[in-house]
Parts: sequence; structure tokens; C-alpha cells
Amino acid sequence: MSLTSARPPRGKSKKILLIISVMIFSFAMSFLQCVQAEPIPPKPHANLYVFDYAELIESQDEQEMQKIAKILDDKTKAQVIVVTVNGLSQMEIEEYALGLFRNWGIGDRQKNNGVLILINKESLLANQRGRIRIEVGYGLEGAINDGKAGAILDNFALPAFETGEYSRGIKDTFMAVASEVAKEYGLDLQDSDLSGLEQYLVDEDNGLLFDVIIAIIIFIAIIIIATSKRGSRPYYRRGPFNGPFGPFGGGGFGGGSFGGGGFGGFSGGSFGGGRSGGGGASR
Repeated sequence: MSLTSARPPRGKSKKILLIISVMIFSFAMSFLQCVQAEPIPPKPHANLYVFDYAELIESQDEQEMQKIAKILDDKTKAQVIVVTVNGLSQMEIEEYALGLFRNWGIGDRQKNNGVLILINKESLLANQRGRIRIEVGYGLEGAINDGKAGAILDNFALPAFETGEYSRGIKDTFMAVASEVAKEYGLDLQDSDLSGLEQYLVDEDNGLLFDVIIAIIIFIAIIIIATSKRGSRPYYRRGPFNGPFGPFGGGGFGGGSFGGGGFGGFSGGSFGGGRSGGGGASR
């Protein structure tokens, strides 16, 4: 009686080996993605308002922004924060900015008066959309509406970016935002500490015109949808514009609530948990 070792058929062995190889490869790729998918920097613990992770800002421009930002924080508790990053790990800049705003809790918890200026180096060097974003907290959306935020980027960021003057474009954008914040809180722009900010104020008509255009587009869309629905099924009158969009809630990111903890270290306050509903503009 001969003894032979029981072995699975050769074809079955190859199939098992292939399955194991695929599982190992998939696990390795998932692990790498998890390692690389932490694009948002952790909340810092330093007395700073400018975080130049992508090394785009010249030292003098950074010092000037730090100085103005601290004055605004001390006098109004409004926080204007600049962050540069090397890339967004395939996230949209709006999503990234909102996530960073949320995690850091920029601005005062009660006033929600934070503003984030985010610059993506990868898109900046490629001259693609997603280069820069102004993310505005709830409490400053009246002072810096979407139209005004867009006008600031068009007037100050993009012209400098087109000529490769990235640091100047970032600084000028910051100064324009800071001037609007200072104006909102009634600070004297002729004051020696804030001298020079007045030249960065944006024409009020730019933001107003944008809002009017958006309102007209929304109104036309409501009329078209309401008319099409009336033609496709019996129409029962239930009140003006009741139905096409339901309760008219904000757009963008839906006004998520952002708690954020204390940032610690500022003499004029801390990152106190300010919130943003996705207001602002991107280019």
C-alpha cells in the first residue's frame, strides 16, 4: 500500500494563491490611501495667523499679515487666517476649506467671525481652478458676501498669480479681507496700526451686482420648475412657490455646525469654535 500526500489540484492552488495576492494588494493600497488621506493639518498650537505649509509667502509679507491679523483679533475677536497647502488629496477646495474651518474652529464661538484664506499650491502652479478660497464665517457673511469675496479674488489674487507673484497675491487678498472686517466693526482705517487698509476696500456694487444676478437666476429657475410641474400633473394651489424647492434652505454645505476647541495662546483670544456655512468664493 503506497502512501501519497493529499494535495489540492494544481489549478485550484493557483486560484487560491491569486485570491490571497489580490487581498494582500488591496490591503496595501487601502493602507497607503489611509496614510495619504489626511490632507487637513491638525489644529496648531502657536500664536500665529499665517500657516505657510507650502512655503509660498515671503517673510516680510507674512510678518505684515501676522501684525494686522493680531490687531483685528485684539480689537474685534475676528480672526483672519491664511493657510497654504501643497495639495488637497483630490478633495474639492470648498470641501477642504470647510473641513479645515470646522476642525480649527476659526473665529469667536458667539460671533462666528472667522475668515479662512486657503491657497492650494498644486492648482496654483498648474494655473487651474481650486487655487484659492475665501471661506467666511456666519457672522461676517453680511460684510463679505459671496460676490464680494469673488471680487476680492478677481481684483487682488488672480492678477498677481498670473504673473507668478504668489506672495503678493496672497498678501493683497488678506489685506482686502482685513479691510472689510475692520470696516464692519467700525475701526478707523486711518489709524496708524491699520494704515494702508483703505486702499484694499472693494467697490460695494461688485458684491451687490453678483447677489442680484444670483437672485434673478434662482427666481427664473423656480418659475420654470413650477411651470413644468403644473403642465405634467394637476396643479393644486398651496401658496406662492410652495413645492419646487420646499423650504428654501441655504446652499453650499448646508450650514454645518462646527464646534472646534480652543486654539490657545493668543493674547486677544483663541480659535474659539467659530462656524461657517460654506459662504465665500473660490478661483
